[in-house]
Amino acid sequence: PDSRPTDRRRLLAATASSLVPGLGQALNGRFGPALLFIAPTLAVALAAWLVANSDRPTMILARIIAPSILGLLLVLNVVVLAWRAVALLHAFTDRRYPGRPGRLGAVGLAGLLVVTALPHALAWNYGTAAQAMFGRIFAGSAVRSVSAAPPPADDERLNILLIGVDSAPGRTEALTDSLIVVSLDPVGRTVSMVSIPRDLANVPLGNGDIYGPKINSLASWAERHPAEFPGGGIRALEDAVGALFGIPIHYYATVDLGGFVAMVDAVGGVDIEVRKALDDPKYPRLDGTRGWSVTPGPHHFDGADALAYARIRKSAGESDLTRAARQQEVLLALRNRAVSAGILFSLPKLLAAIGATVRTDLPPERLPQLAALAEQIGGASTTRLVLGAPLIKSAGSSQYGSIFVPVPSRIAKMAAVVFGPPGADPTWPLPAPGTSAAPRAP
Repeated sequence: PDSRPTDRRRLLAATASSLVPGLGQALNGRFGPALLFIAPTLAVALAAWLVANSDRPTMILARIIAPSILGLLLVLNVVVLAWRAVALLHAFTDRRYPGRPGRLGAVGLAGLLVVTALPHALAWNYGTAAQAMFGRIFAGSAVRSVSAAPPPADDERLNILLIGVDSAPGRTEALTDSLIVVSLDPVGRTVSMVSIPRDLANVPLGNGDIYGPKINSLASWAERHPAEFPGGGIRALEDAVGALFGIPIHYYATVDLGGFVAMVDAVGGVDIEVRKALDDPKYPRLDGTRGWSVTPGPHHFDGADALAYARIRKSAGESDLTRAARQQEVLLALRNRAVSAGILFSLPKLLAAIGATVRTDLPPERLPQLAALAEQIGGASTTRLVLGAPLIKSAGSSQYGSIFVPVPSRIAKMAAVVFGPPGADPTWPLPAPGTSAAPRAP
């Protein structure tokens, strides 16, 4: 007898149970098994709906991709695949269908099993790639020096040193050309960003000594002199920046400037409001060509253009200080894109880009806290400052080239406000005489 009509009914029921376990059983009139299969399905669907409609998707996503949870989700992915496969096979082999399936049924069943398994295979691939990425990014968290600043409490400021490493071809050493202290206040829900010029010299080391050369060479110098800097280059840089501002630097994050391009491209580019025209015919682009310019107004930059906007400094009227301010703009624009609703679609590319270029000693378990703050802190709650006059002053030419030197008393007054007590207003300049920084409502 012709088995094709029965095969079609089998495949319809199996397809329905592949999409929604239990639905195929209902089509077959088996309502008992349908309830058994559909109850867990509804629970998973409800959880997915709550995540999709949450007003804090970035924090939830951070919890999901944290290494401790990600391993459990990979196991759950296999369990869900097995559940769907059992449901579709149960619907396909229902006893209401007489005889054995024909060729159409057998081929259709095999194809349906492949289609059902495909998204789970992709999820497994992405999940294991994310696990490997976390292993690379957070490798430093497992070997953090005991001499490092103790981790802050949940209601204390969290200070992170962002280090942009320029290891472009032609460099004899990797220089830390971008240094930004990012301080997050979990009480006032504000963030302070202070950029340190790479040409700043005579920086305190935290042990009573002064580092005479430019600060962007300190990490490399410390790596080459382990007897003087047993904690290594990054530790020396954290201690120096902490001593400069009188604050503990809890963690660091390094970003290779070349890899930064991939991070921007992974989120589809960034939106920047350019305030002033820039033009440097000799700017060295990553593709080997030279020259870059931009006109005032709103622009959507891809990775290469965002890097150029953050690095260009030989345009008329530009300097390392103005460049540092533009670097903060790009970081904020990247943050805005990363917490947007479309991050789920760009997540695999973003994870790959971050894994290739970012290294940190931040404990992975702090990711949800940081993600929650990233969602809550917008541009109006961000204090941005570039360390310039009168906090530092030019010392002219020296054996290290043109340098700036700090003015410690003025830096201390600035730091007391910008890195002030949790809940206090971090706005700089200082409040008017006779007033004090008013606490923010939590």
